[in-house]
Amino acid sequence: MNRLMGLYAQHLGAECAQGQGDTASYRESIARAAELISDADAVVAGIGSGMSSACGYDHYHTIPAFEEDGSLARFHRAHGFSTLMDGFYHLYASNEERWGYLAAYIDWMESVPVGEPYRQLRGMLEGREYFVLTTNIDGQVRRSFPEERVWLFQGDCGWLQCSQPCCDELWPVGQFVKPMLDAMGEDGTSVPSELLPRCPQCGWLMAPWVRDGGFLEGEVWHDGKRRYEAFVENALDNARRVLFLELGVGGMTPAVIEIPFWRMVRANQNAFYLRINLGKASEPQQLGERSLTIGGDIARVLADLTNDMR
Repeated sequence: MNRLMGLYAQHLGAECAQGQGDTASYRESIARAAELISDADAVVAGIGSGMSSACGYDHYHTIPAFEEDGSLARFHRAHGFSTLMDGFYHLYASNEERWGYLAAYIDWMESVPVGEPYRQLRGMLEGREYFVLTTNIDGQVRRSFPEERVWLFQGDCGWLQCSQPCCDELWPVGQFVKPMLDAMGEDGTSVPSELLPRCPQCGWLMAPWVRDGGFLEGEVWHDGKRRYEAFVENALDNARRVLFLELGVGGMTPAVIEIPFWRMVRANQNAFYLRINLGKASEPQQLGERSLTIGGDIARVLADLTNDMR
């Protein structure tokens, strides 16, 4: 792993103009990527936060929802934070205030449409053998792809768990969020104490099913892991053409998607690594010619790929 991290650091420092140069180079990259997807016997897609940002659902920077007339503006005025993730990890004065924001944030995530880049990716993968690994928690992957083809590595805000946790159970979030929103109203920032979501088994406060110190790696999580590993193992063991497609993965958790993808491509001659990322233009040098990075806006790149593959 230390060697891989060294290669990762080397990769971050490398300079390459792939996807950032002239129109001809970009069109050539799009044509090559379309060919790679079309010719692949199996596609393993790794999706990071950049994919949702390309939809306009940026969880790490200010978005219109926090502006004066936005649906979350009252939380900006009450607490000072101006990004979705800042609100998620904010240290609130009470659980009632924390769940006031969480209820509104989760409702926002569940209410926004599935983004166009997700719909385009689903269309490109339809009818193919594929699996999706994601570190996103915003429900976009869950709402875009069949459950049996997805591993939600970091969890998903669409479910709640006991915060201890006392049991291996997940509960759909909707049944808890709606009463809190109704009681809070359009201008409130705190929910009544009696509506705080509590575990039906032990009475402890519940938490979004999102990775932290008490994250429930229970049967649902392990089932996704087993399906992902079985898919990848089957694809690679049968010496088929496997495309590892990375979309919008940042530098926060390279050990989940990026480095494992590099390792598997390097070890398998029939595998190829295709990355689409606005913030990255360099190539992992250890993969040689079995790597292509398109350093551009994911929404634009997927739209162009969709047109090329028609």
